[in-house]
Amino acid sequence: MMHPLVLKAHKFMVAGLACLGVFSNPLPSHSAATDTTTAQRPFIVFDATLYKNKPSFAGFPVRQVALLYEARLFSGHQSPTVMPSEHAIRSIGKELSAAATPVIVDVERWPLKGDAQTVKTNAGKLSTILSWIKAEAPNVQIGAYGTVPLNDYWRAIRGPGSKEHQAWQQDNDRLDELATHLDALYPSLYAFYADRQGWVNYAVAQLTEARRKAGERPVYAFLMPVYHESNRQLGLHPVESDYWELQLNTAAQYADGVVIWGGWGRNGPEPWDEEASWWQVTKRFMSRLNRVAPDRPSSLG
Repeated sequence: MMHPLVLKAHKFMVAGLACLGVFSNPLPSHSAATDTTTAQRPFIVFDATLYKNKPSFAGFPVRQVALLYEARLFSGHQSPTVMPSEHAIRSIGKELSAAATPVIVDVERWPLKGDAQTVKTNAGKLSTILSWIKAEAPNVQIGAYGTVPLNDYWRAIRGPGSKEHQAWQQDNDRLDELATHLDALYPSLYAFYADRQGWVNYAVAQLTEARRKAGERPVYAFLMPVYHESNRQLGLHPVESDYWELQLNTAAQYADGVVIWGGWGRNGPEPWDEEASWWQVTKRFMSRLNRVAPDRPSSLG
């Protein structure tokens, strides 16, 4: 499920940009299959940021992505347990059918954790929505934010040999029906804490699990250049430039691209800041995106 910050912004579209960094302590290893799969695809940068008066990003290797929030899919006074109108969803699918942009559905009212029957029912509802859109827009790449794998910081970082990690994987396996409707996977890697190594462990676990569930499908990581709102001390404060670089570089090593969500503050869309440190880091990366292969980060500073 998407985090509270995104819940506040569900009437808007999500965005992405990507960046590499240069660090020097090895990240946790991943399989040769992951290396091969990633190497076969270019690293994709998506943009649909929420900032006011943002630039066009002309000249940068940036693509668009459309994110469908609940406000677009459901009527205003609809019960949280009720399915949206099939006609309305199919109409949205028809609107998107001519677009070349990937579509990401963000439905957060139906928990995908809990007892088996609840998970099966809710995964089935979301699968139905995806199938309605796909029927009207068969050539559009479709995904669902933060669903497969489940966004679970503490169980993800326990390590593959732990009971907690294995239980998390089993919960992800319960979503196999839903996964069959996804053309790409979109795990969430937002920063909850300033602990860089903890974030790396979390990110690599999420992306490795996403690879396990994706097979040959691409994996695109959601990132945000501010701390997650749930952190009472750091929430909505900018992520430090070196930390942001580490996040982007890690995504470049383990994912096929990033979707960066940002630009939404406590009072709505924030003004674009051309001098923001995260944007300076991102520009440096994009200037060399097509010229050099990503460097494996090797130091957490």
